[in-house]
Amino acid sequence: MNFSMLYYTKEHDKIHRKFHLTNEIQYNQMNKPGQKITGILLAGGMSSRMGREKGSMLIGKRMMYAYPLRVLESVCDEILISSCRSLPAQHTHTTVCDRIKGIGPMGGIHTCLEHSSTDLNIVLSYDMPMVNEGLLRYLIMQSQGWDIVVPSMQAGQVEPLCALYRKNISEVLEELIGENRYAVRQALPKAASLVLNIQSDMAFYHPDLFMNINSMEDLKRIPTNPGNEE
Repeated sequence: MNFSMLYYTKEHDKIHRKFHLTNEIQYNQMNKPGQKITGILLAGGMSSRMGREKGSMLIGKRMMYAYPLRVLESVCDEILISSCRSLPAQHTHTTVCDRIKGIGPMGGIHTCLEHSSTDLNIVLSYDMPMVNEGLLRYLIMQSQGWDIVVPSMQAGQVEPLCALYRKNISEVLEELIGENRYAVRQALPKAASLVLNIQSDMAFYHPDLFMNINSMEDLKRIPTNPGNEE
């Protein structure tokens, strides 16, 4: 498979900073794109570091998992929930259990991509409540011509559990699984992958945008309305 990965250069960043500074309002006004999109909520983690099921922990008036789920619902046409157990509250979405268990998030992404009915898919972990709609729409806007679009806030550190994947990436993940390589980021050099640098002057920016909750200390840092919830 041909390798194609692009990191935005400083000139790209300059262009996109200008774009965001002059178009902030559009992030709240954009309609769903014409191409249908599936949202994949990764909710199969063991929560071992928390000592309890963290998705059911309250942030404000809602359970933690409800925030990333609502963000996915705002931009996606259908939702798949990656879990082999039921979520602690009712929902109307399809739950998909990993076909290959015990390999972490890769197993969930792989199985959900196989089940997805759309080419474009947004993956989001259920313990990332600060991710907002503007970021996901930005990933969608930049997806043309790419198989994976993944954000990055620090050089060399990508966020593969908050990224856009085309359905054909299930084949790449199948190959990696066969090689006993279970880190999702290892799929990037095997596909046409775009890494987007997230800058502080982008409309959707927050310093804790990609924070995932692994401890009670992390939970205390989260505002009562993560993801710009009303």
